[in-house]
Amino acid sequence: MRAALGFILALAVLLAMPARSFAQTVSVDGGYLDAGGKSSTGAALSLQLFKTPVIPLSLEATGLVSLDGNGYVASADARFRVSRTTLGAGVGIGNLGVTTRTNALYEGILAQSIFPHIAVEARYYSGQNRGGSIFAGLRFSF
Repeated sequence: MRAALGFILALAVLLAMPARSFAQTVSVDGGYLDAGGKSSTGAALSLQLFKTPVIPLSLEATGLVSLDGNGYVASADARFRVSRTTLGAGVGIGNLGVTTRTNALYEGILAQSIFPHIAVEARYYSGQNRGGSIFAGLRFSF
């Protein structure tokens, strides 16, 4: 829990800095989280670090936290957008659904834009010697 709180504080400090100095887009997600068979509410914060000018590819740093203390993930994501659909993959560290061990986690992303700056997004997290975790919610981009 301390690690998750420290991560949230570090992201808050980054957000307090001028946004254009480190990222092109800041996104906030909120929704349903099933981590290790335990259902809860989850929240994510993503910072776009790089976007290619010609092809619709971007790199993001993302932090996801279970709001009931059931774990966290910090990951680096690559996202490819075609029309209104986004596909992505990432790798990170966290203890989502496992309260005692922090491990490497792998992430798959599928999102569908429904309005400008709003998308429905699903994320699947898996790792070695653990079951999968699912996050589904709305993504707001600024």
